[in-house]
Amino acid sequence: MSQPIYSREEVASRLAVSPQLLLRYEQRGLIRSVTIDGATGYDPPEIRRIWRVVTYQRDLGVNLAGVEAILRLRERIEELHHHFHQFSLDLRAAVDERERLESLLGRDSAEAESEDPR
Repeated sequence: MSQPIYSREEVASRLAVSPQLLLRYEQRGLIRSVTIDGATGYDPPEIRRIWRVVTYQRDLGVNLAGVEAILRLRERIEELHHHFHQFSLDLRAAVDERERLESLLGRDSAEAESEDPR
């Protein structure tokens, strides 16, 4: 099921900005519109991004260069969060596998650690 698309005018009206401002954000690469079946607009995740841009600029007084920097940092943080989450899953799997192998060998982890030369 596809997500709904909201027109530029509708989004601008709901956020109390002009459609031209949204076009300016698009030209700066801050947001992206999509065209589906001839209708151009924004999907819900992009509307959340637009809301952030408007909030940073209008409500917090951040200029567009600052908004760009904030958005890049947010994306990088999300990327790092994903990597750390995947690392923790991999680490948990490795620990579980070690415990499984030790139990097959009839050893508990305390015995294995006492034999560890480190």
